[in-house]
Amino acid sequence: MGEKMDRGTETLKSKLEGCEKMEIHHARRGWLQECLCCITKSDFKYYSAGKKIAESKEEFSFCCRMCCAPFHSFDMTVKAPGSDSELIELSRPFRCCLMSCKCCCFQEATIFSGEDDLGEIRETCWWFVPQFKVYDHDDETVYIIHPPTCAGGACIDFFTEGNPCTHGCCKIPFRIYPVGAETTNGDAPYIGKMLKIPKENFCDVYNEVSYVEVQFPEGSTTNQKGLILGSYLLVNALHFEGSE
Repeated sequence: MGEKMDRGTETLKSKLEGCEKMEIHHARRGWLQECLCCITKSDFKYYSAGKKIAESKEEFSFCCRMCCAPFHSFDMTVKAPGSDSELIELSRPFRCCLMSCKCCCFQEATIFSGEDDLGEIRETCWWFVPQFKVYDHDDETVYIIHPPTCAGGACIDFFTEGNPCTHGCCKIPFRIYPVGAETTNGDAPYIGKMLKIPKENFCDVYNEVSYVEVQFPEGSTTNQKGLILGSYLLVNALHFEGSE
């Protein structure tokens, strides 16, 4: 157990210890840059209690990004602002598109912190609602992540956060459930979530910045928070980026 608690860089521990939730600002490439095939990296800025604690840029192959997004491979290193001090590094390989009833080639990403392997997030075989499992470095399941459901888990519940499409921002969250939960369907209690923050006015719909709030489970370790932060980056690429 001590080995698990000591994994990760000192920067990861100092930035995420005591952090209950994080607001992430994602500045994407603009529509003109997309049309002109510009090689421009997406910027991420990470805030806790109103203070920027980290930043990152998406590293990708240009051809793969243009032809295979959002299933392209990419690497991303989350660092302390203005330095090379690393919180986490995400490595996401190219995989088959997200779809139900797959038996192989699941979406996945591996999360590192310095020289330490924190774990992975992997898509599971699902029927109606996309689902992911988060694993620690011993390949033991830590969390289950999926949108809220209704109809016995057969449909996504679009109204758990109120109006699901405020100012062009789809508000369907991804909830984080404990691995030992008897069920994660319907009103099952969850311990954390990832939620796009509605834009404040209609004009903001046309800017290229999106906002997401990540709520960490109460009592989670810095390693587990690093896993959830890395999980957000995969969920964002697959779901949040295309929801506006």
